[in-house]
Amino acid sequence: MTFGGGFLHHPDLFPGRRSGEPWGDRALALDIPGGPYLLSGLAAAQEEALRHRFGPLCGPVTGGEGIATAVFRAPAADFLEIDTRGWEYALDLDPAPLSLRVAGLRLMARLDWAPGLAAGLWTPEATGEEWAGGVCENLLRILAAYRLLAAGGVLLHSAALSDGKSAWLLLGPSGAGKTTASRLCLAAGADVLSDDLNAVLPGPPSPVVARLPFTGDLGERQGGPGSYPLQAVLRLRQGPAESLAPLSPASALAALTAAAPYVNRDPWRREPLLAALERLARAVPAWELTFSPGADLWSILRSISR
Repeated sequence: MTFGGGFLHHPDLFPGRRSGEPWGDRALALDIPGGPYLLSGLAAAQEEALRHRFGPLCGPVTGGEGIATAVFRAPAADFLEIDTRGWEYALDLDPAPLSLRVAGLRLMARLDWAPGLAAGLWTPEATGEEWAGGVCENLLRILAAYRLLAAGGVLLHSAALSDGKSAWLLLGPSGAGKTTASRLCLAAGADVLSDDLNAVLPGPPSPVVARLPFTGDLGERQGGPGSYPLQAVLRLRQGPAESLAPLSPASALAALTAAAPYVNRDPWRREPLLAALERLARAVPAWELTFSPGADLWSILRSISR
């Protein structure tokens, strides 16, 4: 299918540069790992919805340092009406050496790397959860993936658990049990940083997991203390009994690559992504963890350390 054909009536008219009619004159900065992310051209209702969703992570734009995103109006008629019942949502990405085009549910966006990373976002969504938690957060997730990679880190589709001093990352495809495992550990006293997306950044002296506001069913969206040394990466499986086995370097790298959304679909950034993941795989141990619904999973995780 042509890029954007699943979301746009006229994908051939996708904006060729970051320009258009702003929604308003409001701006704010989001203090998220890889940022700050500076959003301008917001209507008052859009700004209010972002502040409601992200709370104290929102602040004023000062000094202009950060990743700039300009927000523009787009007619609702530009977008296809989609029945989302039972639908698995995946953004349409079109990477190029110095740009990335994004099409999704009531959003068009582009990232450009010349002279530095900046984004443009076009949407008909003026306020509410569809704007803040849908359109805007989807773009922020992509921006975070690329910004973290530029810093030598990675964005990982994972569950991150902490005891307040260290963190453990749980990987696996949908249905592997990341949220189930997170609930078990939460009930046993763990802090769930996020059961959806987590940031891993290089030390010194060793990799750390940084809390992101991109959560699934669990985790704190509005931030809080959250940068912890990473003790281990675990690939999850559900089974009748508990077992823990080391992952080979190749298997660990494959699991990490599969868990690195957006960038792992970009052939122009494959080499830096693999380099970052190889460094991570060398720095922390990787295990395959099989667990049952009644497992004392939190005790198992805390027994694993570098």
